[in-house]
Amino acid sequence: MISKDAVLRIVQQKGPVIPNDIRKEMGGENMLISAVLSELASEGKVKITNTKIGGSPAYYTVGTEFRLQNLMKYLNTKDRETAEYLRLKKVLKDSELTPLLRVSLRNIRDFAKPLEVTVKGVKEIYWKWYLLPTPEAEKLILKDVKPAKKIEAPVIKATVREELAKVEVKKAEVKKEEIRKEEAKKLEIKPEIKKEKPVVAVAITKKEEKKEEMQKPLALSTEELEKEKDSFFKKALQYFTENDIQVIEYKIVRKKSDIDFIIAVPSRIGGQEYYCKAKHKKKINDGDLSSAYIQSQAKRLPIIFITTGDLTKKAREMLAKDFKGMIVKRI
Repeated sequence: MISKDAVLRIVQQKGPVIPNDIRKEMGGENMLISAVLSELASEGKVKITNTKIGGSPAYYTVGTEFRLQNLMKYLNTKDRETAEYLRLKKVLKDSELTPLLRVSLRNIRDFAKPLEVTVKGVKEIYWKWYLLPTPEAEKLILKDVKPAKKIEAPVIKATVREELAKVEVKKAEVKKEEIRKEEAKKLEIKPEIKKEKPVVAVAITKKEEKKEEMQKPLALSTEELEKEKDSFFKKALQYFTENDIQVIEYKIVRKKSDIDFIIAVPSRIGGQEYYCKAKHKKKINDGDLSSAYIQSQAKRLPIIFITTGDLTKKAREMLAKDFKGMIVKRI
């Protein structure tokens, strides 16, 4: 038998680690070690990374997040460059980035944390380096939202002598211009008229402003969601709409009965990402909840479970005892 306490101790001391690292320390089979790690994750004692080492996610404990930087070498070249760029900049504004950078930031969930900020009714997404405390990130975002006021140079009145000198210079310039015009007339040459380049004012129409206000950078468009026509998908979508929840991405596991969503739920501090399991089933058992909970842990996201059915007695007991934090809603 493999001791859970021994496995946990190794994760605390050396995490992030993969099952093979633990096997080298204490022996045993990788499959059994993986099962123990899954139990520890479901109990909230260890966390699972999004970054993988040789196809396997790594495990670590709360308080050792600074060691996650050791996993950056396992990212592909572009994602590693993005992580380094975010580490140096600390905070990045999503709408000002290239499409490639925006996709890359969504791939490195271990190192890039999204923050949603509403400015004058317009929602903006910012990304912060995962080790940067949120209050510090907010200060940097405020500097970006409220640029420093322009300080006008003080107007210094010229002396009377300086004013007279300016008048004399002006008279001399006027006289010189009159002489030039007279010479031009004699030679029947029209004086050259300098054409000033027209100043083009860039204005945002009301229609364009409205379009910008309605933009939700992380959410799927209505057209994308309308591709799926089955009744259960529409029922789940209706629940999200009624609760002002945005769909970021989805995957249909089984048509008309099983769907995985990544959603953004509104809160007082901004949009919070959740993993959402949607099941069309008369009875939801403990296995259904357990499977969904493990998937949420793998994605390192809190979970909402929505269903058309009822929980079995055992499922209700496990929800209260083992799956604290899981939200279950009947639709």
